[in-house]
Amino acid sequence: MSDHIIEITEDEFDQWFPLVPNHLNPQASWTIGDGPGCLFETYGEELEFVRGQDIRFVWTLIDGDDGDMYLVSGFHRVNRVGYLISSKPIPEGNFIQVHLPMPTVENEL
Repeated sequence: MSDHIIEITEDEFDQWFPLVPNHLNPQASWTIGDGPGCLFETYGEELEFVRGQDIRFVWTLIDGDDGDMYLVSGFHRVNRVGYLISSKPIPEGNFIQVHLPMPTVENEL
């Protein structure tokens, strides 16, 4: 279990943990600006690539039980949507979470 649970914003995540592009899929989502996509799939060659990475650089995009999405440090299987790999490691002993609110019908009106 991690010693410290830290919640950061999406802007802080972008600033502190630059992402590695998905070199296996030119159509990958989670693009940064006009650059290539960075999200890796949960199966096949992309999953094998993610599993071969140092866990300190791996992030899992998950569906939350509240209808929102979360980006969490480490490799997780439950409710996973995809994986991201950062070029900077997650500080040892920390679990980091980024809350990504999803638009609702009420918010769109």
